[in-house]
Parts: sequence; structure tokens; C-alpha cells
Amino acid sequence: MRNLNTKVSIFTLLLCTMLIGWVDPASDKNEEGIQLYNEEKPDEAISKFTDAQSYAPESQSLDFNIANTHYKEGKFPEAEKSFKDVMKTKDNTLKAKANYNLGNTMYKQGKFKEALDFYKKTIELTEEEKSNLKDKETASIREDAKYNYEFVQKKMEEMQKEQQERQEQEKQEQEQQQEEQEKDKQQSEKEDPDQQEQQDNQAKGEKKESSQENEVEEPPPPPHEKREMTKEEAERILEAMKQAEMAARDAKEKKHRAAQFSIEKNW
Repeated sequence: MRNLNTKVSIFTLLLCTMLIGWVDPASDKNEEGIQLYNEEKPDEAISKFTDAQSYAPESQSLDFNIANTHYKEGKFPEAEKSFKDVMKTKDNTLKAKANYNLGNTMYKQGKFKEALDFYKKTIELTEEEKSNLKDKETASIREDAKYNYEFVQKKMEEMQKEQQERQEQEKQEQEQQQEEQEKDKQQSEKEDPDQQEQQDNQAKGEKKESSQENEVEEPPPPPHEKREMTKEEAERILEAMKQAEMAARDAKEKKHRAAQFSIEKNW
């Protein structure tokens, strides 16, 4: 009898399992998708989760599984969209998980500020609704969110510090470059007068040489040649001297006579 009841019980259990699978095909496909996900077959897992959605289109759990698979593939924009669809759920545990995973998704996309917001929301959910959540799971999610929040915050501070140091270094390099340019300019201005003077002197020298080359040297005047006087020239000179002497004598005599006449008349 016990043996028969045992057989009947086993048969009943198998029948119930088959009926549940027939009644809830979404659950079966979801389980298949999870198995494929664990086997590192993301594309096939997505296919199973999508098939399951055709039977349970309002299931946020399927959205969560699809989002996790996208995240694992590195398709972060798609994961972000699917995780946000999970926010419609009334299951606070699932909502906390979705916020936490959204924080990770944002971090992967370099959206650090948004990541901090989702980690902070996760902490708030696990603290405010912890009475409705499983204690162990709640604590795990909260601790992970706090750790990641601090990690990302520190990362942002380091990046900000690096950016500030880089800007200061670029500023110093610019100032140094300007100083070098100014020194080169001053050096150039200092060297220019000497070069200009050399150029002027060179130009003057060339001009002088050119002037000397173009100048025509005049021949010196011919020397005075001493020559003997001819007889005719001597006679003319003597005659001229004689005439001059006679003229002078006549003038003297006239003057003497005029002086005597005036004295005689003065009686």
C-alpha cells in the first residue's frame, strides 16, 4: 500500500510539474534564458527572454534579465533602457537592484554624476523599505551601493585634480613659451643695431669705393716754363718805360709852375 501510494505520489508530482510548465511557459523560457546567460551565450539568452515576454509582456523580471544580458555584452545604452523599464515594478527589491545596476551602467558610459545618483537612490530604497526586503539581500545591495558610491566619488575627485593639474601645466608651458619668445625678441632687437651698423658701414664703404671708381682724376696744371725775352720785346718795354718817365716829368713841371703863379698873384 505504501509502495502504491509512493508511486501514486511520484506520478502526481510529475503530472503537476508538467501542468505548471504548460500553464506558465514564460517561466520555462525565462529559466532557459538564465541557463544560457550562465553559459556565456548572451544572444541565445536574449532570444529566450524575449520569447518569454510574449507570454508575460508586463514582467519587469524579464526586463531585468534582458538588461543584465545587455550589460554583460557591453551594450550599455540598451542595458540602460531595459533597466529603466524595471522601475515600473512594485517589487522594491527588484527596483533596488535595477537602480544599483543602472549606477554601474552609467559608470561604464562615463556618466559618473548619474551613476552617483542611482547609487544614492539604491541606498535610500534599501534603508527606507528594508522592512519589506529580505535582510541579507538588502544589506548586500546597500553595502555594494555605498562602496561604489564612494569609489566613483573618489574617482571624480581624482579626475578633477588631474584636470586641474593638467590645466596648470598647460598654463605654465604657455607662460614659459611666451617668456622664451620674448627673450628671442629682445635678443633679436639687441643684435639688430650691430647688424644694421655693419650693414651701413658696408654700404658706405661700397659707396665710397664706387665714388672713387667713378671719379675722373684731373691732370695737374702744366709747369711755368721760363724763356728768354726777345729783342723786340725788350725794346717795347724800354720805350714804354721812357714814355712813362717823360709823362711823369711833364706833370711835375706843370704843377711847379702853377704853384709859382699863385704866389706871385697874392700881393
